[in-house]
Amino acid sequence: MRAEPLLELAIWSGMAGAIGLLLVVALADAVRLRSLPAGRGAAFILLTGASCVLMSGLPEVLFPVLDAQFVLPLKAVAGPLSGALALTYLGVWVGITNEDSLIRGVVAYGSLLLVLAAAALGVWAIGSGPASAGQVILAAAVVNGLSVVFAGVVAAHAATLGDPLARWMTLACVCLAGMVGGLYAKGLQLPSLGLGTWLLTALATVAYFLIVIALTIMRNQAQRRLRRLARGAVGEAAALELPRGAPLVASVDDALWRSIRLRRECMVAAVSLPNLYELGTAAGPDVEIRILVALAARIRRVVGFRNVVGLYHPRCFILAVSAVQDPRRSALLSDKLLRSLRDTVPLYHGTQVHLFQPVVGIGVLRVSQACADPLAAMNKAEQLALDASHLLEGVLVQAWLPAEGA
Repeated sequence: MRAEPLLELAIWSGMAGAIGLLLVVALADAVRLRSLPAGRGAAFILLTGASCVLMSGLPEVLFPVLDAQFVLPLKAVAGPLSGALALTYLGVWVGITNEDSLIRGVVAYGSLLLVLAAAALGVWAIGSGPASAGQVILAAAVVNGLSVVFAGVVAAHAATLGDPLARWMTLACVCLAGMVGGLYAKGLQLPSLGLGTWLLTALATVAYFLIVIALTIMRNQAQRRLRRLARGAVGEAAALELPRGAPLVASVDDALWRSIRLRRECMVAAVSLPNLYELGTAAGPDVEIRILVALAARIRRVVGFRNVVGLYHPRCFILAVSAVQDPRRSALLSDKLLRSLRDTVPLYHGTQVHLFQPVVGIGVLRVSQACADPLAAMNKAEQLALDASHLLEGVLVQAWLPAEGA
């Protein structure tokens, strides 16, 4: 065998080996954690990785007995199906499909379109002869190209809305484009493409999987940590990692201008906690910090990772939810905050457990003016929250201000 086919075989074998190793790790993680996100990650690597290996032509080289008419339907449907799965999981990872109509539409209708296209391609591949194989693969390439566009739109839009990890997911979509383009070029056996193209394709494929897996692990770990903190599992050496002062004002300003660029409203809210110092030192020296950490985790779980959560002063959180599309979103979000913050916070000190019952007032301001002042919006939201907390002592209430400039 000539050197070039051997090198190409080594490239595709290396790619398949890397995907196989990632799959083994994902399966072990799924068995260990026994959670839906871990199982979802293993299923993603299994289907998408199998599609990549199949399109590389490696199975036909290693197993020459495989019938081309048997492999063709698999190549036709594997790519679009894995694209639909990846798009669906991307929507779950972004976590705002219920809040943003663009992401919701792209994920829902895009996934459905890819599944229907996969079914049509499968029927075509089964009923066609060897002469039509190139046309089937070309059609599958076009469909998979659409899946890349859909994923890129979702990731880029999530990054525009303020999700810091979505920027890296956009980079993963660039690698996905290189992966899909190279693998389908291989499937179509395009002339004048050599080892350099296949090496770049294999590297883009492995990079795509590594970036997606790393981002998924980071998001899942953050979610698990928030769940733990929200239940009150806060150590006595807890640290409150929230923006304050000038960084908080700058973050709120970014959220306001992000909403303005998208021609949407921004929700600025304050959560007042007048009874923060109620327990004194009975539950330990840092009891107030532990209370704030637990409540901040609950707030973050409600508003998500793309929105601003900061501490204006020890008894007042500030939230900025950018680019609100649905006018009902602010009311629904504040109601969810009320339900989440209503639960007591268990505070462990030695063998004793102290239960802290938050007394909370929530002030909500819908800002729509292009010249919105972040500090003025924060002050007005805080005043609304203070008024709300004084209405009924010990009862969670909400103050509401209709949309207007701050």
